[in-house]
Amino acid sequence: MKKILGYIIDYQRKHFDVKLYLSIALFLVLIFFFNYYYNFENAVLDKYNGQFRDGVHMFLFHGLPYLVVCLLLYLFNKQRDWISSGRFWLMFFVGFTILALDRSFYGYVIFKDHFDVRDYVFVSKTARWLSSTFIVVIPLLIIYTIIERDDPKIYYGLSPRKFDFKPYLILLLLAGICVGIGSFFADLQAYYPRYQFSRGSYFAEQRNLPEAVTVLIYELAYGSDFVGVEIFFRGFLIFAFSRTLGGYAILPMAVTYAVLHFGKPMTEAISSIFGGYLLGIISYNTRSVWGGIIIHMGIAWLMEVFGYLHRLL
Repeated sequence: MKKILGYIIDYQRKHFDVKLYLSIALFLVLIFFFNYYYNFENAVLDKYNGQFRDGVHMFLFHGLPYLVVCLLLYLFNKQRDWISSGRFWLMFFVGFTILALDRSFYGYVIFKDHFDVRDYVFVSKTARWLSSTFIVVIPLLIIYTIIERDDPKIYYGLSPRKFDFKPYLILLLLAGICVGIGSFFADLQAYYPRYQFSRGSYFAEQRNLPEAVTVLIYELAYGSDFVGVEIFFRGFLIFAFSRTLGGYAILPMAVTYAVLHFGKPMTEAISSIFGGYLLGIISYNTRSVWGGIIIHMGIAWLMEVFGYLHRLL
């Protein structure tokens, strides 16, 4: 735990700039206001689900905020080499294309003709969570072996190196307390558990299965999605861009990570700014995303558990 605090303090000492951070904070306020006042992602972008333009929208939706923060780094004279770096632009277009494909994935419609409408809800939502393994994780590992051949074999932080998980369990415990308190907010109570929207109970009933089976299937699939989230945000967006942005790569990553949460309750989206920032610092120093996977997956399942408890009690 002391080592993690040391990472955070050292990062602040080297990278904190009041004007830069205030500018990023102002940008976050503006995009948060725009998204939640107009319900932009849920009411506007989601209308294009399943269409080609959805992928284009997702590329711009996440890519533009990333570039705005990079531009702030340029204007405050923190990092300027990125703007003329061919490698930066290659990785930007490749990376955000992968993210856009993941966010706009609609391949699970192939199951539509093989299941009852209510069964299809459970099958499609479960398949959607599992899809990130094939759309994000595997392509990024392939890209790493092709482009990052001169780097140590960390595979964007997924390398099975010696890893001390104890400090992250302590952080998860602290985060769990915050999640428990946050679970009393109305927007989070309405949103969790995510299983409630899966019609898993109907799927289990039709097949004479204990509902615990469909809960387990859904939650394991749900948890697997966070491996893709971590390798992209705390792995790819840090290690692929630290060559041109240095440690400042954490800042545009944290903003883009907040945008990823714009379809969720605002309480969660706000907390994701700080969570993404802290996990980014940890990943940058440890060269591993496994700490982030433990914390992120743990928090996600804890939110599910508190959601079940609120409905039960």
